[in-house]
Amino acid sequence: MKIESHLPVPHFKQFVLIIILMSCPLFAQVTFDANFESGNMKSATTTDSVNYVVTTYEDIGGRWFYFRISGVQNKFIKVTVSNSDVKRAVYSYDNKTFERFSASESPATKTFQKTYEQDTVYVAYYTPYTLSFLRERIKQWSSSPYIKVDTLGYTLRNLPIHELTVTDPAIPDSLKYHVWVHARTHPSETPSSWQFDGFIESILADNELIQFYREHIVFHCIPFTNPDGVYYGKSRTNYDGVDVESNWNKYDVSTTAEVKILKKRMAEINGKKVLSIFQNLHSQASPFCTFWIHTASSTSDVYYHSENQFSNLNTSGNPYFTQADYSYSNLSSTFPEGWLWNNWGDKVVALTYETPYDYYSTGKVVTNENLSYLGEHFMYSVSEYLQLSHPKWIILDNKNIASFWNPSSSGTEFFGDNYFTTNGSSQSGPAVFQTDIIQPGKYDVYAWWQSDAANAYDTKFVIEGNDKETSVEKSQKVDGGEWNYLSTVNLFNSGAIKISVGDVANGQVVADAFRIIYTGNPVRVEENSYLPNEFQLYQNYPNPFNPSTVISWQLAVGSDVTLKIYDVLGNEIATLVNEVQQAGKHSTTFDATNNNQLTTNKLASGIYYYRLQAGQQSQTKGMIYLK
Repeated sequence: MKIESHLPVPHFKQFVLIIILMSCPLFAQVTFDANFESGNMKSATTTDSVNYVVTTYEDIGGRWFYFRISGVQNKFIKVTVSNSDVKRAVYSYDNKTFERFSASESPATKTFQKTYEQDTVYVAYYTPYTLSFLRERIKQWSSSPYIKVDTLGYTLRNLPIHELTVTDPAIPDSLKYHVWVHARTHPSETPSSWQFDGFIESILADNELIQFYREHIVFHCIPFTNPDGVYYGKSRTNYDGVDVESNWNKYDVSTTAEVKILKKRMAEINGKKVLSIFQNLHSQASPFCTFWIHTASSTSDVYYHSENQFSNLNTSGNPYFTQADYSYSNLSSTFPEGWLWNNWGDKVVALTYETPYDYYSTGKVVTNENLSYLGEHFMYSVSEYLQLSHPKWIILDNKNIASFWNPSSSGTEFFGDNYFTTNGSSQSGPAVFQTDIIQPGKYDVYAWWQSDAANAYDTKFVIEGNDKETSVEKSQKVDGGEWNYLSTVNLFNSGAIKISVGDVANGQVVADAFRIIYTGNPVRVEENSYLPNEFQLYQNYPNPFNPSTVISWQLAVGSDVTLKIYDVLGNEIATLVNEVQQAGKHSTTFDATNNNQLTTNKLASGIYYYRLQAGQQSQTKGMIYLK
């Protein structure tokens, strides 16, 4: 392991002193400076000692700022960063623990205002993640026997590009999948580093499931692809003003040192065993996460589906990221994904993953903690995409489905290579999935399918374990491309879990994939009778209805809850509930004539579906509106 013990002497030249003179006694000086690592500020001016205008050094834009203000204790000051697009900046008194300015302290874009409790405060676009802090984290992570730290090369400013390789060294790398993850190509995008940090923490965890993943995957992790830009406080370029992200199709003489280093290492890896997944972590000013999915016309149908599947695994059960957040573009040779495609085609699923600075599309505020969660969730998505099945995190695909079900690969929501369908009146027999013999425990069972308006709204799943059988009914018209909770199985003895997809329903039935997760020791109902022990959505009453009906449900635990109404094409027509609810029974009334509930002016007679989502669990049922 090689970690540099020194950093270059900075050449920021970003110190500004403001002295405010009043007609009475001399007041304390207010000073602004950014003469430290990752700092960025060009000038600060004021006319009244209350309102200040700060300008940053720009490269491609002037988004990033990070500066220190001194002499402000018990003073109210208002700062406008003239060339930034910040909405809610962060501040810190110790330059370590940062918190957001409140909504009232962020009255407008580019502006923050506050009366400070201490004399010196640091402010930044988002929580900094500096090269010095990375070196501290690498030292902490290096205590694990599963991580190896290498220096791949040096930038023109003599800063190292590190590779953190995480895997079980006892298993030959040739027997494993290889996954590449890199961050901080654009220096200002510090949320991507906090996401990366959470990812590293998750793949170094000390438990049997993560150990299983380390035995099957080599994680090649590059924390900073642009250390010069990070260290010198750039927004989107390296020290020399070049956008490293869009430098991948240049002639060698015009290619930056950073890209040459990364290309060389990826080519070396792919020369032995081609990467299965490449993830390019970024951050964006837009208030949502996104994947940049490449169109089928610029790649291939197989590649387009693979990108959608990997994206869907990341958004499934994710409180911060939804399928509606995706972005689409043609693949460009300018970027690393294009370089990989041009050299290795669809063998490498290569995507850019963007996280926001301020808010998620779900309305939640971005924090270092939930960015870390996104890194952990991403890790599980990698393992599920690679179909790594462990006895405590089982993936059952459809490879052994009987031939009388019809194979299909139409759509972008299905899991794996294909899925199987049958007409709900064909009487062709159920599709059966079954685990190996597994240990006693409590297991949550989830189903995945390709949704379609022609699918049944009453597909029946039968889950068996320890001679106990549970029947669950789901609509497959909606909720495609995600893990849908079916039921919990309590295995009191070692045995198999068997799942049957019924062949009798009102519409087409889909058999695709299942996930079974061990959640602890089995629990007998009588041992926990004082708590609601089941997540359940009940059939509305009356049904059919005109004009109103009552929808009831039960929660086993408190969680974020949404209850939405859809038409037969899957279009959302009403949101009845969107709030945190406690464990227990709940109900609400849906009125088909209440325009305050509807997203459409008029509701026609017909079949509609209501979907309850509570945390990672969801259920859908059909109902009939008759005028």
